[in-house]
Amino acid sequence: LLLLGFLAAFINPLQGDESFQYVNNGYNGETLYHTVNINQQVNIAVFNVYAGQQTSNAVFDYKQNIVAYHMPYKGICVVAHMDINKFPDLGIFEDLIHTKREKKKELEELKKDYFVTNQQVYDLAQFGSAVQGLCWGVPTYWAREYAVPPQTQGVGAQGCAGIHFLFIHVGLCGGFHL
Repeated sequence: LLLLGFLAAFINPLQGDESFQYVNNGYNGETLYHTVNINQQVNIAVFNVYAGQQTSNAVFDYKQNIVAYHMPYKGICVVAHMDINKFPDLGIFEDLIHTKREKKKELEELKKDYFVTNQQVYDLAQFGSAVQGLCWGVPTYWAREYAVPPQTQGVGAQGCAGIHFLFIHVGLCGGFHL
């Protein structure tokens, strides 16, 4: 309940032009609730996935070219630069929501993979109120997008978390190496 109140605090000022809700089943049969708020005036899309302990949220800020992912179950927020040439256009989200079945091939290609660095972000205000609201009070780290997983040198460990925001599959990997 506290999380929903927190999310409402930063989503409410956005007053999205379009809001969508979608319910489906996860890989283990659990019910997943998705909401998408798109505000064309400020060029922001906010995704929320309500999945019990695996709840997650994202802000795609096209004006700042920043993406932010919040995973309460991991206790972190991840911020990365948005490669505007490779990221789905803000206008395509509504079309994909309404034509999900017909555009299955295009949807399979919407995969984003990031390597989470150990560089912590302290000044969230530089990213605007939507990202600041999403990540406020949560350890926030920089990430960089990759097409091919980075090669690791030496001994270490690595782990990944996957998030599915309706039709965007996000992989967040991090680790340490000696």
